[in-house]
Amino acid sequence: MDETTFTYELRVPAAANADEGWEKPAHSGEMTTWGGTAHDLGRLVLARWRETCPAKYEGLPAVVEVHSENGRHAVIDNPAPVHGPTLALECAIEEAQMADLAHDVKRQELAEAMQDARRFDGLSDRNIEHRVRHVLTPNEARGILGDGKS
Repeated sequence: MDETTFTYELRVPAAANADEGWEKPAHSGEMTTWGGTAHDLGRLVLARWRETCPAKYEGLPAVVEVHSENGRHAVIDNPAPVHGPTLALECAIEEAQMADLAHDVKRQELAEAMQDARRFDGLSDRNIEHRVRHVLTPNEARGILGDGKS
């Protein structure tokens, strides 16, 4: 996996109360030099937590939620390492998450380019629909162009 910045939050559901709500993690952080998966980072954070947590959390189940800037996400409640097909599955999940984010970003860029072409270059909606026909259906293109029909 590519190196990216990860953020993580560890919560201890049994300790959540009026003073420590679910919104406030028991532990959180950022990892900028991690080259592994979000799942692996979650397992590492959870394993370290179990070794070093404050006494009031000892023995209580904890959950780590990991996010990356490139769309990877994992929720981990077991620090046991995985191998073989399970590891391959986690990698495939994260690759799909990154692809989903990249797809969403590119769709947004396409929508903005369509609107700019109409606004600044005077292209008609039909012209734009024709140009994007291999990536969007006519209805999708019309939805993006909205009420500014030309």
